[in-house]
Amino acid sequence: MSLATKTNTSNDVTKQASDYYYDYVFNWFDFALKYNSALFDAGSHALDTFFSSREGTAQNIEKNIRSSFDFTLRDDLNDDALASSMSDYVNSWIKLCGLFGYGQLTSNFYDFISYANKILEPLRDNINRTPSDIIHCSKTCCETSTLRDNGSTPSDAADVKGGFKIRHYKSDLAPKHKTPLLVIYSLINRHYILDLLPQVSVIRNLQKQGFDVYTTDWGTPSSFDKDLSLETYAEKYIGNAVEKIKEISGSEKISLFGYCWGGLFALIYSATHQENVKNLILHATPVDIEKEKTIIENWTAHLNADNLVDTCGNIPGWLLNLAFILRNPVETMLKYPRYFSEPRSLDEMTQFFAIETWLYDSRPIIGEVYREIVDQVYRKNLMIQNKMKVGSKTINLKEISVPVLDIIGTKDDLVPPSSSKSVLDAIGSADKRLVEFPTGHVGLCISTAAHEKLWPEVGKWLAQRS
Repeated sequence: MSLATKTNTSNDVTKQASDYYYDYVFNWFDFALKYNSALFDAGSHALDTFFSSREGTAQNIEKNIRSSFDFTLRDDLNDDALASSMSDYVNSWIKLCGLFGYGQLTSNFYDFISYANKILEPLRDNINRTPSDIIHCSKTCCETSTLRDNGSTPSDAADVKGGFKIRHYKSDLAPKHKTPLLVIYSLINRHYILDLLPQVSVIRNLQKQGFDVYTTDWGTPSSFDKDLSLETYAEKYIGNAVEKIKEISGSEKISLFGYCWGGLFALIYSATHQENVKNLILHATPVDIEKEKTIIENWTAHLNADNLVDTCGNIPGWLLNLAFILRNPVETMLKYPRYFSEPRSLDEMTQFFAIETWLYDSRPIIGEVYREIVDQVYRKNLMIQNKMKVGSKTINLKEISVPVLDIIGTKDDLVPPSSSKSVLDAIGSADKRLVEFPTGHVGLCISTAAHEKLWPEVGKWLAQRS
C-alpha cells in the first residue's frame, strides 16, 4: 500500500470518527434536553400541588406531591418523541463503540465477569437462603458438594445439556402432589428473587403446601453464548429440563411456572409440547404490548436492537440498570434517606438490601434472544396475534389447552396489567383464571400480603390440578 493510500485511508477514518462524534454529541444534547424538560415539568406540577394543598396531614400532602411528580414524569418519559430521541442517542453511541472496538472489549470484560461469577455464585445463591447440596452431573458421574448451613431453601443444582442448571429444592416433608413444578426464570435478573430470604421465599411457601419444586438457573452468559436463539431456550433448554425432571420424579407431565420473560418461554413450550405440560402459571408476563406500554417497554420498542446486538453481542446488565434508574431518578435518590428516616429492625434492613442487591444484579441478556423478543414481542406484538416465529414453528396460543393461571400486579409499572391480561383471551384453554393482586412487580414475590394471601391461593389452584 502506497503512502498516499495510507494517508487517504487515515483521513477517511478520522473524518468518520469526527462525524460519529458530532452526531453523538448532537443526539446526547437532544436527549438530555428532552429528558431534563420532563424532569422540570414533573417538578413544576409537584410544586403546583404543594402550593394548592390547603388541607390534610403532612403525610397526605407529601403523598399527593409524589403522586403528581410520578404521574407527570411517567407520562412525559413515555412520549414517543423522547423515546425516539433516546434511540437516536443510543444508536450514535453504538456507532462510536463499533468504530473503536468497544464490542470486543465488552465481550472480554463480560467473559471475565462470567468466570468470576462462578466463584461468587455459591455465596450469592446460598447466603440468606439454604444450604445447597449441589449436584454437578456429566455423562459419566456426579459430584456433590455441601455448603454451610445458613437457613434458606435446600437445593440440588443438576447440570443438564445446554449450559444451564436446574435446581431441585428439597424439603424434610414428602411432596403431597405428584406433579412436579418447574419455575422458569427470566433472562434479565438472577433466579433467586423467588427464594430471596426464608421469610419471603415463594419457593418455601410452595414447598410448605406440598409441591415438589424445580427452577431454572441460567447463570452468567459469556460472549460465546451470544448467538443462542429463542428456540434454543424455549424449545431445547426447557425441553431438556422437562425431560430431566420427568426422569427424576417419574411423572409423565410437569407444571410450568413462567416468571416475567420466563412466561414467554413457558408459553412457547406449552404451545408446542402440550403432551409434557400438566398446568401453566404465568407471573407478570408481557404478552400484548400494544395494550399499554410502560416507559421501559416503550423505550425498548424504539431501540434498534439489531445495532445493539451486532455491536455489543450480549446486552450489558449495566445498560438495563441505567434504564431502570432513568425512569425515575428522583425516586432512586430519595429511596434510601426516606427508608432510613425511621427506625428499622435488622430483619427489615436485611430484606431491603437483599431486594436492592437483586434489582441491580443484572446479568447480560443473550444477544440473539434479546433481538428476537424485542422484534417480535415489543415492536411487532406478534405473540398475541399468533404470528410469532420460533425456529421453523409459528406459535399459536389457541393450541394451549392445559389449565392456565395468570398472576398480575395491579400496580406493576414494569409489565402493565393490560399487557398480561390479554393472554387469557388468546389461549385456547377452557380452564383459565386471572388473579389480580394490589402490588407491583417485585411485591408479588416478596410482600408480606402476597405470602399471606396470594401464594396460598395460587397453591390451592395448583393443588386441585396436580
